[in-house]
This record gives sequence, structure tokens and C-alpha cells, in this order.
Amino acid sequence: MEQLTFGSSIKKSWISTWQAIVHMPGLFLGVFAVIACTAVLSSSFQQPLVAGGDFDPSMATYHAFERLILSLLQLAVSGCLVVKVVRFVLLGEGTQPLMPLGGKPLGRYLLFSLGIGIGMIIITVGTAMVLHTMRSATIGLIILPLLAVYLFVLIRLSLLYPAIALGSRLALRAAWQDSRGHFWYITGVGVVTYLPLLLVWIIAMQVGGRTLLMASLEGSLAITIVMALGNTLFLVLSASVVSWVYRRYANALLDHVAY
Repeated sequence: MEQLTFGSSIKKSWISTWQAIVHMPGLFLGVFAVIACTAVLSSSFQQPLVAGGDFDPSMATYHAFERLILSLLQLAVSGCLVVKVVRFVLLGEGTQPLMPLGGKPLGRYLLFSLGIGIGMIIITVGTAMVLHTMRSATIGLIILPLLAVYLFVLIRLSLLYPAIALGSRLALRAAWQDSRGHFWYITGVGVVTYLPLLLVWIIAMQVGGRTLLMASLEGSLAITIVMALGNTLFLVLSASVVSWVYRRYANALLDHVAY
């Protein structure tokens, strides 16, 4: 564990974000290009399925499958970027090797991320099925606490991401143990660090987003590309944040890393 103040964790996260982009521009731009292209392709599948907007079940299934493939591709390239940024921050490693430790960190990242996504789907769909006969106000009173618990668990397990990038197995118990008593520190560092990027994003969308949306198809395309850039920046920043929080609190997880 490394002694870091709240402020230094935020400052170092932003510095590491900048350094990672500067030292690995090809990787950053490559991931941005993939996310942008897949986002544009995915949005094209949301157009009317046939002339006149009639519903075509076979075409709808095809489009859903295509969007799933594009989402998995986005997840894969995002995972590659996160793994490399974490290893850059914690080990000073560059873009080579692109798949460290034989690709095991990326595979575990994908497995863990898919598990989180499936858990969210189960909570949402399961709750909706059970509570579909209740009033909307009652549903909100039940769903919100479930989402709060889900976010609490997700934040408590966030230390697992940098550990995975360093070669750890899915040591859920170790991640839970290392984050014990540090929930508000981890949450606070994340919220305050992300806040400037979020404010810039909101201002940019308010200033130019509405105009572009009303202008033409080219305007909506530009917004999709800008959103892809914002998502890529967020990936680098989030990887830097969890890396410094890991340096602050990792203890039991250190027994599982392989570098």
C-alpha cells in the first residue's frame, strides 16, 4: 500500500491519464476509431427495418445480433486499453506487448465485465417481471435500493480491475477485503476526478449538440463520433483512477498478481 491523500489521488489520476495518452497515442486513437466506427454502425441498425416502418421479425433479430457483435468488439478493445493503461500507470509498461501474459488479463477483464453486465440485466428484468403489476411509485421504491446495493458491490470490487491487469485471477474475496472501510474514499476520488470531464461534456452538448442534431444526418454522425471520443477518454481516466486507488489500498490482492 502507498500512502496517498485524497487530493494527490485525483491529481495523479489526471496526470497519468495525460501521460498514458501521450506515451501510447496509437493505442488511444486506434481504440477511439474502433469505438466510433462500431457506434456509427450500431446506430445504423436502429433505422426502420423495412420501407414504411413495418416490423420484420427476422430483420430485427439480425440487427440485434449485429449490435451484440459490435458491443462485444467495443468491450474487447476497451478492455485492451484499460489493461494497458493500468500496466502503464503501475508498471511503466508501454504498448508492447499488446497482450501481456498471453492475453489472460484481457480474458479475465471480459469475463468480469460480462458478469457485471449480466448481473445488471438480471436485476432489471427480474425486478420488472416481479413488480409489473405494481404502481410505478412502488416499483421505484424497490428498484432504487437494489441499484444502490449493486453500485455498492461494484465499487467495492473495483480494485479487482487493476489486479486483473497485473495478472491476478478473479480474486473477489481479496478485492472485497482490500476495499473494506474505503467505500467513500473510492467513490469520492472517482466522482471528483470525473467531474471536470463530465462538466466539459455537458457544456459541449448544450452548446453544439442540439444544433447538430437539428441540422442533418451529418450532425448526428458528428455527435456519435464526439461521444466515442468522450467514452475513450473516460476509459483512460477510469483506468488511471482505479490504478491509484489500487496503489493506495491493495494488500490481499498483491498475493494474486503475476505482472
